[in-house]
Amino acid sequence: MLRFGFLRVLAVLILFVAAPYGLFKFSRAIGLTFIIAGAVAIGLAYGALKADHPWAGDGLFANLRLMGVSAAALAAYVAVGVGVARAIAKRL
Repeated sequence: MLRFGFLRVLAVLILFVAAPYGLFKFSRAIGLTFIIAGAVAIGLAYGALKADHPWAGDGLFANLRLMGVSAAALAAYVAVGVGVARAIAKRL
């Protein structure tokens, strides 16, 4: 069973309503390319900070993969969020 409390509803509203709308407005001001480049940079930094293994040997490949996946996931979230907000804005 799903149980939604106040904080979970607030998190869903922020992640799926407020953040895409804010990113859409911000992308209209500076451009979508810069927004996605910033998302990639933040994803790479997050992946570097979350790395568990040392930066040598087998740990290097795992850390680079974590950084790449983090960057790709955040860039995809931004691109989809801005695209959906743009589609909604065109319909209104």
